[in-house]
Amino acid sequence: MANSHIPVFYRVFFLYIDPLLCLSGIYLGFFDHATYLEMGVPRALTHHSASLLTNHLITVLGAWSLCIFTLQTLLLQQYRDVKIWRIFMFAVLLTDLGLVYAVYEADPVMAVSVSKWEKGEWTNHGILGLVIVVRTAFLLGVGGVGKAVRV
Repeated sequence: MANSHIPVFYRVFFLYIDPLLCLSGIYLGFFDHATYLEMGVPRALTHHSASLLTNHLITVLGAWSLCIFTLQTLLLQQYRDVKIWRIFMFAVLLTDLGLVYAVYEADPVMAVSVSKWEKGEWTNHGILGLVIVVRTAFLLGVGGVGKAVRV
């Protein structure tokens, strides 16, 4: 019988590393808005103090991160079907790209001025960029994703 193949690198990354990264978003979204504003929001927007609306929206992002984390840890752990993984990764990739667009929309010059990034930008944008590359590679089948293997 032939099964779809998910290479070990992707299983480790998407079942353990990516959910750990997601946990940081959950923590910041629910418990540490100041750090989220300092490290996760373009500098052009952070010169304003946090409002009730800002706090509400950060909590909503925390809830969204909780949803993604739950799907990562329950759905992907349960099923090793490449089709399910690809659907999930494509949906999350769209979210990741939306985050990149939001940063660019807030401050287009700073978003592309990599040499001017500070610690917060490198942490936030750098990790997001890495995750986008890995997710895209998975979707493109890099490394043997989806190749039939004999069981």
